[in-house]
Amino acid sequence: MTKATKVRLRFAKRGDLRLTSHHDVMRCLERMVRRAAIPVAASQGFSPRPKIVFALAMGLGIEGRREIVDFELTEPTDPAELLQRLSAVSPAGFEWLDAEALEPSAPPPRPLWVEYDLPIPEGRRQNAAAAVEALLASPSCDVTRRRPDRDRDVVFDMRPFLIDAQLTNEGLFRARLKVTPEGSVRPEELLASLGIRDLLDDGAVLVRTHVELAP
Repeated sequence: MTKATKVRLRFAKRGDLRLTSHHDVMRCLERMVRRAAIPVAASQGFSPRPKIVFALAMGLGIEGRREIVDFELTEPTDPAELLQRLSAVSPAGFEWLDAEALEPSAPPPRPLWVEYDLPIPEGRRQNAAAAVEALLASPSCDVTRRRPDRDRDVVFDMRPFLIDAQLTNEGLFRARLKVTPEGSVRPEELLASLGIRDLLDDGAVLVRTHVELAP
């Protein structure tokens, strides 16, 4: 039986749970940890927090198929046992997929790129495919980001963050976006630039299918 004091877990966030903010997901996970009696270490100081690190926050309304979170533990624990104990106390929509032991000195998860899927109605696919082709051929694409903490909106070039995009034969828009320490483009901003942002308002579900980490 392999035991470890640092564990990396992968989980899915589905269904109505996608309507939960990242902050609330963190609080929900902390409750799960307490209920499952997971020996998670805590930070030092006046307001100690569990040493739980997500690879990447997720926007409201987005499903995640393979999200990543690291736990630092106070005592060696079998990752498979930890996975079972968490699964037993998880709410609907929160699905634990796998767990692996990490070296105690392993750095926090650092995402390199992410992939998203969005179903496109048949009547919108031709225009969407043309918009994707035009964007990929363009050297730049400015987007405006509204920041409530700033006096002015932020305008930046989205194109360097777009690694690839396509419309599959099944009618899925699929995009791969670069993630940097300074940030990335939001998937909603990409959809808006392609003229398909309104599909989210009509009930289409955006899904983050993959988070690729630095080795």
